[in-house]
Amino acid sequence: MRYITEQEVEENLSMRDVLDRLREAFTYLYQGKARYSIRNRLSAGEGILNTMPASVDPWNMTGLKAYFASRKGANFKVLVFDTAANELKFVIEANRLGQMRTGAVPALVSSLLLKEKDPVFTLIGSGYQAETQLAGIMELFNPAEIRLYSRTFEHAESFAQRNSQKLGVRIKTFRTAHEALEGATLVSTITDSIKPIFYASDMGSRCHVNLAGGNLPFRSEADQSILVSSDVVIAESLEQALQESKEIIEFNEQNPDRKVVELKDLFNGQDYRGKYGKSVFKSMGIGLEDLAAAKALIGVIKDE
Repeated sequence: MRYITEQEVEENLSMRDVLDRLREAFTYLYQGKARYSIRNRLSAGEGILNTMPASVDPWNMTGLKAYFASRKGANFKVLVFDTAANELKFVIEANRLGQMRTGAVPALVSSLLLKEKDPVFTLIGSGYQAETQLAGIMELFNPAEIRLYSRTFEHAESFAQRNSQKLGVRIKTFRTAHEALEGATLVSTITDSIKPIFYASDMGSRCHVNLAGGNLPFRSEADQSILVSSDVVIAESLEQALQESKEIIEFNEQNPDRKVVELKDLFNGQDYRGKYGKSVFKSMGIGLEDLAAAKALIGVIKDE
């Protein structure tokens, strides 16, 4: 069994490799060759133990992400088993790994839906997870503009300065979400907001929105008008979304004639780029994504 540290993850895991493995994983999921169970939460002491299992048959891999979250923070690990050898092969420190896949998934979905390669991109949120939201988009797109809104303007300024230097791009900061969203064709949010930050009235006629913040049912980043006015609403797992996403729970209750599409169904071989004028993807994170990121990492480490 190999133990992989955060430093090794940082040194070896690339956004491109994670994106490639995610594409494979969701294709296998659509084909019935991969599986996952939704997040399980178990009260333990003063915190919650979270487990997120998955398996991919063509990789001979199964495993799970496990983390204990409390007021002191969270400690993430990914366990990877070889199903052919019936052995635990890797235990991976997974803070950085989780950050990478959290940024990669919305970028991948955006690439499936947007025909343009130079969108006007608005990022809402300026915390730790926001960095890989931007990195994922930059890997697959060449944005005509990069805009940033944060509920704390000073945080936005700091984020913009730091990442402008890191990526060699200009990031414009805005004091209101409405200003940041005017004319945007691609939006990603990654906040812990408990009330909507933006509304359909803030949006143009064509836009894809990724909602990546919040996996608890009392949190909400987008007003229902965003979802209702969209041509398609997508979630990784409808079952999990109906437990964890306030946006999806309310949308499902208030619009019984509308169907939430599961992400795997976009990997059926059809080309969806440009099909929808307005689209929304709600990302909460499933164990399959962590297993895909682990697969990407293990491939690099084995090559070395």
